Amino acid sequence: MRLRDYMHINVWLLPILLVLIPVILILFGSAFMTTPSTYYMTILNEGWSVKHGDFEVENAALKNLDIGTANTNDIVVISRLIPKEEVPSACLMFRSIQAAVTATIDGKVIYSYGDDYALRGELIPKHFNVIPLGDISEVGGKRITITFRVYEDNAFSGLSEVYYGNRNDVELAYIQKKRLPFFIGGFLTLFAFLLLTLSSYLYMYHGHDLSLIFSSIISFVLGAYNLAFNDIFCFISDNEVYFCLLEYVTLYSVPFAIITFLVSSHPELNTILNKTLIAINALFPIITLALHLFKVVHINNFVSTLHIIALSEAIMILPQLVLNVAKRYNEQKKSPEFTPRTSDSVLVLGLVIFIICSVVDIIKYNIFKFFVAGGEVSVDINFMTIGALCFVLCLFVFYFYHGIEHINSIYMKEHLEGLAYTDSLTGLMNRAKCMQYMASVQGNFALISLDMDNLKTVNDSLGHQEGDRMLSSFADILKQTFAGSALIGRTGGDEFLIAIENPVKGTCEKLIDDLRSRIKTFNQTEKSFNLSTSCGFAYSDEVSEKDANNVFVLADNRMYEEKESHHASKIDRFVNDIIGSSLHGKGGEADHA
Repeated sequence: MRLRDYMHINVWLLPILLVLIPVILILFGSAFMTTPSTYYMTILNEGWSVKHGDFEVENAALKNLDIGTANTNDIVVISRLIPKEEVPSACLMFRSIQAAVTATIDGKVIYSYGDDYALRGELIPKHFNVIPLGDISEVGGKRITITFRVYEDNAFSGLSEVYYGNRNDVELAYIQKKRLPFFIGGFLTLFAFLLLTLSSYLYMYHGHDLSLIFSSIISFVLGAYNLAFNDIFCFISDNEVYFCLLEYVTLYSVPFAIITFLVSSHPELNTILNKTLIAINALFPIITLALHLFKVVHINNFVSTLHIIALSEAIMILPQLVLNVAKRYNEQKKSPEFTPRTSDSVLVLGLVIFIICSVVDIIKYNIFKFFVAGGEVSVDINFMTIGALCFVLCLFVFYFYHGIEHINSIYMKEHLEGLAYTDSLTGLMNRAKCMQYMASVQGNFALISLDMDNLKTVNDSLGHQEGDRMLSSFADILKQTFAGSALIGRTGGDEFLIAIENPVKGTCEKLIDDLRSRIKTFNQTEKSFNLSTSCGFAYSDEVSEKDANNVFVLADNRMYEEKESHHASKIDRFVNDIIGSSLHGKGGEADHA
């Protein structure tokens, strides 16, 4: 099946994927799949007293509260009465961002976190603060005060939701709320390892194409960043410092992974400008991580810089890619295998979706952090998450279509080479292919030179049609006898060449005996002509330097020696027949007399 027909049959998979996947994700992220609480769980949004510098408010809702941006040395204090509902293993759970936390009940400290990081000059990671309340009958109705001490500029804006209830119910509620990013992030991460395994195998055994490796890197950094940003790692692990760094390093590596993939998969993008961008993108996460580890500047301070770099590079790279795809599209329109749906068009579609979704989330992040009530804690990256999934799926479809195109190009190349190097009458390799093989063969090999007898006689007496059938019949026997040989070719009218690689001693002799046996069997049923051939062979170790031309000359000389022997034998038989007939005639006359 040709590429055009195959694409027409299978291209409907792409729009179905692009429609079906979002529908599934919407259902997956909806309340339809939410498990109800076993005991009791609620979000304490109302009734808080909040103070941040000169800002102070009573009986406020945290979700809609605009406290401004918290900077170094700022202190944010929130407090409210603890609910009186009797809940087994009751607790409060909330998230803190780059801030130390202290919780008190009626002035008594019951919980603290983060000051040890600040004393060491380290970045305080995001943290899920879980405050066990013990016996509700003793603390219910009392005032809990939570103090955030900020050690970073632009650390956070807005206050996290505070969950109250049974600890298992609280944790289950949070996991269910993050079900969609957890699913997509987990899928992208696992898919990355599958791609890495496949790409490593293909790189080692089938060439030096690095694009699939960079595809796995794209899938990993997008998946890992999605999980880290949504606090999945911090929620299930105590190693928050590592996963905090993972969040920023993966985020800072996204531009590098994407632009490197584009350059490796599209050689026309391999320009000095793009190589410079690759170098900048590669150094960015390395330098920021080094500055962080040496406590020069914390890694969180470079997010805005990344946004500027990423947007600038998207403006530079995307038009190049689109123009090159359009150029290739116009060139392919002239091909008989042209199809309007190509692997590049799928890739561009996925990249455009991802860039648009990422730009939306970047704009949303900065607006919420600096200008909107609720602040940074209200921000999600759902657009980028969906965009990342669509992009990775388009990468998968890209390789699917690209594989079809590659197979098709190989088929066309082999077909054209077949036309150029195949003898049209016999289907064997022609003289040009034989000469090409002779020029490239190395190692141990053997050549067999054959000359089919009586072709001219058959052409002259029975006609060229029978001569052509004689050649075709002989070629068919050669194909059967020497199946698996490196070369079976017709070098001239009635001359043939066989090449055998890595032969063992006696290989040529055995094959020639088999050839003569097959010819004998053929002649028993053929009524128009008889096949016969003269053969000569030589092994590469019989000549100095294993030169193919010298091996051929030796084999050809031996073939002509056999041909002369056959010719002399025919003359002897002809003379004997004449002499025998003469003697028989004279004897008959004498007897008769």
